[in-house]
Amino acid sequence: MVVKPTRAYRSPHRAAQAQATRAAILDAAVELFCADGYARTTMQAIAAKAGVAVESVYGLAPKARLLELALERTVVAGENTPLAQEESFRAALDAEDQRDQLRLFGVMAGRRARSYAAISRAYVQAAAQDEAIAAAWHEQERRRLQDMRLFVEAVAARGDLRPELTVECAATRLWAACNWYTAWLLYEAEPDRDEASVAGWFEVTAAALLLP
Repeated sequence: MVVKPTRAYRSPHRAAQAQATRAAILDAAVELFCADGYARTTMQAIAAKAGVAVESVYGLAPKARLLELALERTVVAGENTPLAQEESFRAALDAEDQRDQLRLFGVMAGRRARSYAAISRAYVQAAAQDEAIAAAWHEQERRRLQDMRLFVEAVAARGDLRPELTVECAATRLWAACNWYTAWLLYEAEPDRDEASVAGWFEVTAAALLLP
């Protein structure tokens, strides 16, 4: 007798429900890590904020991995999407004029600056206590430097950089100046600062660093 293998049944409704649960957990994690930091955020608190069972939170990822996913969710439009493939970053890379590139870079940075600063601060605090989180943070910063290099290469392809700069040096300058701590300081100095103001700051700073 030949036994036919059973085919796995995949319910579109269940898949959509699972995706919605995942999104709710990650949104809750972002909010709580930003507000309370890593140490004070519990898996139970994430579950309560997301409106799901705590088992669902543990089933998605350990707490340290949730922090990493929360950072990814803040930096780009979705998980597992490299910044280089994110729509707003691609727009900045592909703009035909250097000034437009810098303006779009500022818009991109300004849109995510507040949440990026808060989640990164939580990440750095956690990294000081956990070697695995520290290693993940260093990898995140390595990728950010790589993204800045990609942007500088695109700007250099549209015109001159400052004469003393190589692409590598320019990328390092941009990476060092346009980071989470800078954004955090901007909001510390002026908590009600709006997105357009932050975008303008990053645009002007990038122009001063890169252009003749």
